[in-house]
Amino acid sequence: MPEIEIINNTKLKSFLRNVSEWSFTTLVWALWLYLFFPLLNIILWLLGIHFFYVEVIEKAGYLQLLNLFTKMGWSILVVFAVLRFWGYYNYLRFGKKDRRKFVSSTTAEQLSGLFNLPPEQIVELQSKKEVTWPL
Repeated sequence: MPEIEIINNTKLKSFLRNVSEWSFTTLVWALWLYLFFPLLNIILWLLGIHFFYVEVIEKAGYLQLLNLFTKMGWSILVVFAVLRFWGYYNYLRFGKKDRRKFVSSTTAEQLSGLFNLPPEQIVELQSKKEVTWPL
């Protein structure tokens, strides 16, 4: 059996071939590393459980959390009360007044001036269910 001679001369490769090989190699290495993300997540998750236990249980961090929830609850109640009283005050002050100005209805004569049509035709068009304009 004849022996196969392998010639490894990088000067013979074109620039395009070098770029494509490096790109493909980088892509496959990135895919290979991406496949190890679940393992990395499990390791970090287990470390997170350990740090959670140390900070929350051993160092009594849950007391600080309860204290924070208490402060946040009082803050939320104060903001709610201020906004509720402000809304009640506005209702008492302005709630029964109606200052809206309504625009009067448009008459057929005004529409006829706008569309350059006789008023009778405007009234007829208003009474139709469907109007088709010729192009």
